[in-house]
Formats: sequence, C-alpha cells, structure tokens
Amino acid sequence: MSNKIKIILTLLLFPILSFSQVKLEVKAEKTNLKIGEVMQVNYVFNEEGTYFTPPSFSGFNKGGSYVSSSEAYNNGNYTIQQVYTYVIQAAKAGKVIIAPATIKFNGKTYTSKSVLVSVSNEKAADAINRNQNAVPVSKPATVNKTISGSNNLLFIDLEVTKTSAFVNEPVEVNYRIYLSPNLEIELNKNTVTKFNNFWSQTEDVTGGWERAVVNNRVYKSKIFKRAILYPQKTGKLEITPITLDLNISYPTGDFDFFGDPEYDVARREIVSNSKLLQVLALPEKGKPDNFTGAVGSFEFKANVTKNELKSGESLQLDLIVSGKGNLKLFEIPKPNLPSNFEIYEPKHQEFINENIKGISGKIVDSYTLIPQEKGNFKVKPQYFSFFDIKSKAYKTISSEVINLDVSQGENQANVTSVSTSKLTDKSQKTAPTSGFEFTFLQFIGCVTLAGLALLFFLLKRNKTVVNDDAKTEIQLTKKDFSVNDMQQFIADKEVFYQEMELTINAFLNYKFGLEKADLNKENIILKFQENQISQENTNDFIGLLQNCEKARYMPTSDGNMQKDFEKLEQLVKIING
Repeated sequence: MSNKIKIILTLLLFPILSFSQVKLEVKAEKTNLKIGEVMQVNYVFNEEGTYFTPPSFSGFNKGGSYVSSSEAYNNGNYTIQQVYTYVIQAAKAGKVIIAPATIKFNGKTYTSKSVLVSVSNEKAADAINRNQNAVPVSKPATVNKTISGSNNLLFIDLEVTKTSAFVNEPVEVNYRIYLSPNLEIELNKNTVTKFNNFWSQTEDVTGGWERAVVNNRVYKSKIFKRAILYPQKTGKLEITPITLDLNISYPTGDFDFFGDPEYDVARREIVSNSKLLQVLALPEKGKPDNFTGAVGSFEFKANVTKNELKSGESLQLDLIVSGKGNLKLFEIPKPNLPSNFEIYEPKHQEFINENIKGISGKIVDSYTLIPQEKGNFKVKPQYFSFFDIKSKAYKTISSEVINLDVSQGENQANVTSVSTSKLTDKSQKTAPTSGFEFTFLQFIGCVTLAGLALLFFLLKRNKTVVNDDAKTEIQLTKKDFSVNDMQQFIADKEVFYQEMELTINAFLNYKFGLEKADLNKENIILKFQENQISQENTNDFIGLLQNCEKARYMPTSDGNMQKDFEKLEQLVKIING
C-alpha cells in the first residue's frame, strides 16, 4: 500500500516539478545551411533572468538581435518567457558549433546547449536579400503581448565615443535606430534608462532619417536619444540598454483593389545592445595635496569687494572656479589668509548649466573677513588643482596677490573717547550736600541690587533645569548614537548619511532649540558663536553637514564614512561638555 501511495504522489507531482524547472533552451531555425544563408537562433528562458551573455557566433556574420517576453496564466499557473533572438548568416563551410549562452537568475547561472550546424559550399546569393518587401512578423493576440520578428529589418545600436575613461570624465552615448525603408514605426512607451554608477544627462533628439548601409543591407537610420555620462566609480561599468515599445506598420505582401500594398500593424518591444566602459582611477602620481576631485577644464580667480578699509570692518573674498567639468562634485580649497583676520564660513553659490553638452558654469565660495588691526596686508596667491581631461595630467592654477590697506577703526577711537569723558565727569562731581540724600540713594541702590540678584537667581535656576533636561535627552541620543550601532550602515552610503543627517538635526534641536526649518549654516554658526564654540569645531560641524549633502552625488569610501562618524561623536562630546 505504501508503494502505491508513493507512485501516485510521484505521478501527481511530476508535472509540477517539470513545469517549475528553470532552464535556458536554444532553438535553431535549421541546422543545414548554405554559405550566405540566413537563419534565426532563439534562446528561451522560462524565468525573468538578467545578464544574458550570447555566444560569439564564430563562423557566422551576426545581424541584428532583439528581446521579447510574454506572460500568461494557465489553469491558475503563472508563466513567463524571455526570448533572445539572433539573426546570423553562414560565413564559412564545414561543421560549425554555436557555443552555449548563459543567463543569471536568483544568483545562479544557467547555460544552454551548443548547436552543431553543417554549412555546405553551395552559395545562397539571394539569402540576405530575400523578403525585402515583407516583414515576417506575427500579429499579437493582444496589444499588451510583446511579439517577435525578424530583427535584421529593425534594431537599435548603442554608440559610445570611447571604451575607457577616467572617473568623472564625460562619455557621450548615442542611441541610433535602424529601420528597413518599407517600415514605419510609432512609439508606445520609452523606458526610462537608469545609468547606475554614472551621473547622467539625457535628451531626446528629433530629426529626419538618413540612409545607412549595414552588412550590405540598406536602412533608414537616425539618432533618437543622446546621453552624457560621468562615471562615479572605477572598474568595468555596464552602460545599460534602452527598451522601446513600438507599433510597426509593415507590408503584408497583398495588394488592395487599386494595386497599392496593404499594411498591417504589430506591436514589438526592442532592446538595444549594451556596452562596457573601463573606468580608470585618477593617477596617484603627481596628485597635488589640495586636489579635491575636480575633473575637466577650469579657470580660477580670487576677488575682494574692497582693498582699503578700517579695522573691525568687513570685506568679502570670493573664490571662483569656472569652466567645464564636474562642477557639482568637488569643493574649492579653503583660503590661506593672514592670522590677524577673522574669517567666517563661506556662502556657496552655483551658477551651472546642465545639458547634453555636459556641465559648465561657475561655483563661488564667498568668505566674510574682518581685519583685527591696522596695517598693510598681503593675501597670498590661492591655489586650485584639477585633473585636465585633454592632457591627462594634473594642473594647478593660482590667483594673484591681493593687497589690503587697513587703517585704524573708528569704533576703537570712540571707545577711548567715551571712557575718558566718563572719567572727566566723575572727577568733577562734588560731595553730597546732605546726609539724608546720601542715605536715601544708598537705600534705593540696595533695593535695586537685591531685585536684580533675585531675578538673576531665578533665570539661572530655570536655565539649569532646561539644560539638565536637554543634557538628559542628549545623553539618551548619545547612548543610541554609538559607533557599534552605526557600523551596520557603513555598507550602505545612502542610508548611512541619511541617518547621520537626522542625528545631527536632532542634536541641534536638543542642544540649541533649532527647529528643522531653521537648520541652515548661518543659524548654526550664530548659535555656536553664542555658546563660545571654537571656530575649528564650528567648521568641522558644518563640514559634516556638507558631507551628508555631497554623499548624494559623490562616491564615498567606507573609510571616509567611519571618519565622519568618529568626528561627529567627538564633536557631540566636546559641544555637550
């Protein structure tokens, strides 16, 4: 009885197990060809796979290729099928083996079988030119189903201007469509292309068709999309293909009453090829100490709003970088200034144009400077370094020397004058005329002092309570905000810096009462100055906020994230006392 049950269960489960088996099958249209004869090879995968790698098709001339997919529900079962089709032409006689293809799914690699093709010495002169007036495309059962067809009449080519580039070096990409002259197309849906590990800018191109010849076949061709890419990491990066959902009007081969060809419409999804770009790290040899990641072609200058002023007055120093390159992805080095100048955190401004030609414009860091004493001062040349794309070398450019003539400030002279005046008035005062008047004034003074002392005590007590509450909350925050807890985010740059930014915002709110709407550089600097926090710690704190912002655009290593966190933990301890 037990054996019978096993047999029944096996028979019941066998169709399910067979149906669910994941496999990559190869289906060749034929295995016997003449030289010059064309055929299709289909690779069918019964899941939604990625990173399909076709064979090299050695011994064949490769024409076009395309991808189609379909989904269906059958007796409650959901099925999906991906088909990768290649059009090939026999190039030499003999026994030719088409090597296996591979595809990835759920971390596993699936491999097809190889195909043995016999190619005779007989030439098929008309093989590539047959069916010029008809497209072997089957009409879909529903408009939502992707169809297959002869891809040698329609395909998309991804054109790249270079095969290797440095990090942040611009790379131009064109998407060109090739179409048989007797076909017409209408776009249903243009899939948005995501360029992982690239900063990108794209634009749709409108223009007429032009004549092109590919593999001895005449096409009409045009570029329909352009992109400019700035690689953000090193290694082999894939420029992903683009997918178009098209309605294709094609001649059926029949003619109407007036002798004109009849057309039918089919819907088809077309995928371009992909390309690999070898991205090189910027050379370490010759890298200047003040290099902050600028790649392109730039100019640099330093300007001041005035050259003559008084001590205690302010002036503005503008450091300006202009040109073409990754303007949004680097910082201008901090200026080297005389020690007797008070300097404040800069205001950063961007005047940038982003289009298909790349990034151009200028960025400006404006510093407020206040000289503390009179004299003639020289602001030494400021230096800016970048990696020049044309020469493939680092360049350092400098600003001119700035002369400042600082005279004695009026405020300091006024303070001395007022002090002298007070002393003179006091020396001219006479003794009191009566003991009663003197005693009454003493009484009023004592009452006033007592009132002020009481008020000061109450304010101090209230402030102590508030500070104690704030310290308690900060301690709770610090308890949760430990290196061990944050280590888990080091592997994910985006999450790490989001968490860091939230923590900084919470700390500023607890410590200084800054609401989210008030969290800007100016308010933070003001609060830090009011609480006598050093300029160095203020700059470090602002720098961490800027790192959180830059992390959205620039690559960051695990080491940098660890340093940023340790710096934040150190600053919280210092500021929190």
